[in-house]
Amino acid sequence: MSGRALAAVALAAVSVGWLDPHATAREASRLYAAGNFDDAAGKYNEALVDQPDSPLLHFNLGDTLYRQGKFTDAVNALQQVPGSDTDPARTARVAYNIGNAKYRLGQAAEGSDPKAALGLYAEALAAYRRAIGAAPDDADAKFNHEFVEKKMADLKKKLEEQQKQQEQDQQQQDRQNQEQAKQDQQGERQKERPDGQQQDQQQQQQQQQATGAQAGEKQDGQMSKQEAAALLDAQRDQEVRPDEVVKRLQGAGVAEPAEDW
Repeated sequence: MSGRALAAVALAAVSVGWLDPHATAREASRLYAAGNFDDAAGKYNEALVDQPDSPLLHFNLGDTLYRQGKFTDAVNALQQVPGSDTDPARTARVAYNIGNAKYRLGQAAEGSDPKAALGLYAEALAAYRRAIGAAPDDADAKFNHEFVEKKMADLKKKLEEQQKQQEQDQQQQDRQNQEQAKQDQQGERQKERPDGQQQDQQQQQQQQQATGAQAGEKQDGQMSKQEAAALLDAQRDQEVRPDEVVKRLQGAGVAEPAEDW
């Protein structure tokens, strides 16, 4: 092909693009319909360079990002759709898709951060309410609102049960710690007790010895004062005075020899 022919083909292509300013947007829509969301998003971004204020392009880009699972980016794109406040139908569609994206974000956060999930669910409910306000007959928005409401209630109940269980576990742990501390204190006292008992026993023995000495009680190998006095009295009773010896001799008779024959 000659240079003149190539120039003609190029000129024809440029002319077609200039005559059809929505060609890129239509290509993006074709890729979206084919399920090629990555390329479709790229084409929508290209089209937005030339038409930055297009509500349709922003909406379609947000929808495409949602299909890719890029829910935060989808919300950002949908929030840039102009004229939503003046067009109830557009407001309902944008709010509905934002609610869906917020719900998906909350669902992803539920396992790791339940409190953040509750916040995202609340934002989803607010978006669904805007959609219902703009389109009261929107059955899908009503259904999703009820579904997310139940989801929030279940999650709140789960968190309350977990909080209650954590408090019970903490109370049980505190009781165990107190019981362990009490046992440790008793163990310390038992370690100190033998020496103290020995000293007490020695003091008691000394007191008993002192009391026994004062009361005249006998100690090992010794007689008490009472026993010594009783023994002396008994000996006195058995002693014979000199005059009694004479009387006994005078009154004594001589025994006769016994006959054994």
